[in-house]
Amino acid sequence: MIGSTVILNLTHPKDPHLLKQSAWFSEQPGITILPSEKRYSRPRDRELYPTLHITRKGTFLEAGEHRIMFHPSMALLRVIQILRGEPDRFLKAVNLQEGDTFLDATLGLGTDALVAAFRVGARGQVIGIEHSAILSALVQDGLTSLAQGNYPQADNPDKNRAWLALSEAAQHIQVQWGDHQELLTQFLSSSVDVVYFDPMFRHTRDKSDSIRPLHQVSNPQALSQEAVAEAYRVARKRVILKERKESPEFARLGFSVDEGGKYSHVDYGMIRKEGAGD
Repeated sequence: MIGSTVILNLTHPKDPHLLKQSAWFSEQPGITILPSEKRYSRPRDRELYPTLHITRKGTFLEAGEHRIMFHPSMALLRVIQILRGEPDRFLKAVNLQEGDTFLDATLGLGTDALVAAFRVGARGQVIGIEHSAILSALVQDGLTSLAQGNYPQADNPDKNRAWLALSEAAQHIQVQWGDHQELLTQFLSSSVDVVYFDPMFRHTRDKSDSIRPLHQVSNPQALSQEAVAEAYRVARKRVILKERKESPEFARLGFSVDEGGKYSHVDYGMIRKEGAGD
């Protein structure tokens, strides 16, 4: 697990809402907030640690020259397309049904978890495990805000419909901070329908401006065979791995590749559970 030391910056230090939010972050497991006075007495801390900015317009993490924040931008676009009847490669790979339980073992910023929660509906459940304490807290904070209906109103009815769907989906995502291999051992056998791995942060493409800064706070380690074995035990239906096209990780970890997406830079690998009827 990756604990997180961050410098806190409140844009309005007397705002009760921001004070409540900063107190919530300081109470999250694995997060150490540097006392505010150290921001001035030790300027080099700004180079060593990211800064958590809590503002009236949102919360974000400043890591070097980059900003990391929760925003369901790609999930919004994908849900708009799904509602229009267009296919989604992720949903095809995981093959979720309404009422299923989905375990995202590498949560990141939660885009796929939101799409999964949209698919499984109110009777389903999504569990997201994130290795980084600060990413886990950022996503939980963002999901809570989204679930409370804090999203923009648009002139486009399709976009408004998708925002509402994501707000409802966010209510059914449970975020856990920890090492996914360790936490998987705590799940009962065949207790979730699908276990999903997306260790893509290890291989950020040069063009991926939104993902590149996550390297500074995310887990760089390769997925282990032991973690995949635990995922196979826990899953009722299948284990899915998202990786770069032609990645040797599929063969190393025993996944069969579902090739597709001619213009996509990723593929999905699957290990189907014996006797699974999906």
